[in-house]
Amino acid sequence: MFKGMPKIFWIGMAIMYGWCFLFMFLEMTIPGLPLKRFLGVPACYIYNWIIGLFLINVLVSFIFYRSEEKREELKAQTKAKV
Repeated sequence: MFKGMPKIFWIGMAIMYGWCFLFMFLEMTIPGLPLKRFLGVPACYIYNWIIGLFLINVLVSFIFYRSEEKREELKAQTKAKV
């Protein structure tokens, strides 16, 4: 099923799941971490809503977009040489 997936796919998966597992580990080991106040709201709202659901997804989609453009550019260059 995953045979032939581009390397950038695995990089994106590592970023997203790495974030998830990092904070899952931190929440399990630091007592009260998710509900500690940061900027007046519980910390989990900041690091999950803003960073986890928005910034990381924007970053990964940008990486996917750039890598696909580079791949198409290389493909066009190799066709031009032939």
